[in-house]
Amino acid sequence: MDSELEATSRSKGLERLLGLSDDVLAFAITLLALDLVTPVIVGHATNASLASALVLELPSFLNYIVSFWVIGMMWLGHQRIFRYIKYSDSGLLMLNLLFLFFIVLIPFATRVLNSYAGSVQLAIVLYASLLIGAGLTNAFIWRYASSNHRLLDKEISQRTIRWLWLRSCVAPVIFAVSVLLALINRYVSIASWFTVFPIVFLLDRRFAKRMGKKS
Repeated sequence: MDSELEATSRSKGLERLLGLSDDVLAFAITLLALDLVTPVIVGHATNASLASALVLELPSFLNYIVSFWVIGMMWLGHQRIFRYIKYSDSGLLMLNLLFLFFIVLIPFATRVLNSYAGSVQLAIVLYASLLIGAGLTNAFIWRYASSNHRLLDKEISQRTIRWLWLRSCVAPVIFAVSVLLALINRYVSIASWFTVFPIVFLLDRRFAKRMGKKS
């Protein structure tokens, strides 16, 4: 009976962890949208003046798209690993809180990026560093949960565990490379962030192909 109560408690703890995580990620995306400002037009508003004002706001909008995409990718990665995690404990809760700490700072880093990315390399380094922190924390959540199947079902294969570990390491590695690229060319550094998706896609394809051969 005690073991059943403990299992139920750990399962409910996992539900609360996922609920909090989804709420924080949604809040971070909402903050990004709130930072988008209405273009300022001096004098009489016309179609031409509004178009010019919108063009001036284009860098901020592009940075919003990047941050929305990044947070979305982080959420997808987080959801993917928690499909396999069945229970929670204090260690998992602390690691997840650290992950959310980095996530809620992304809107702030986006504002800095909007203001200084065109002239100051540190703005890009700050942004990428937060994403390295979020990505690494997500990876170590999986490492912690999967070590000796601590919080997983025993049926989950080592192949699946290795695949999710590699998958979760892609983003922090690429953002770490982008920090070095920022010292050479700021725009190349930002462009490198978009390589996360195709690399993850190729990893998923390779894993699916191997699993298909195995079956």
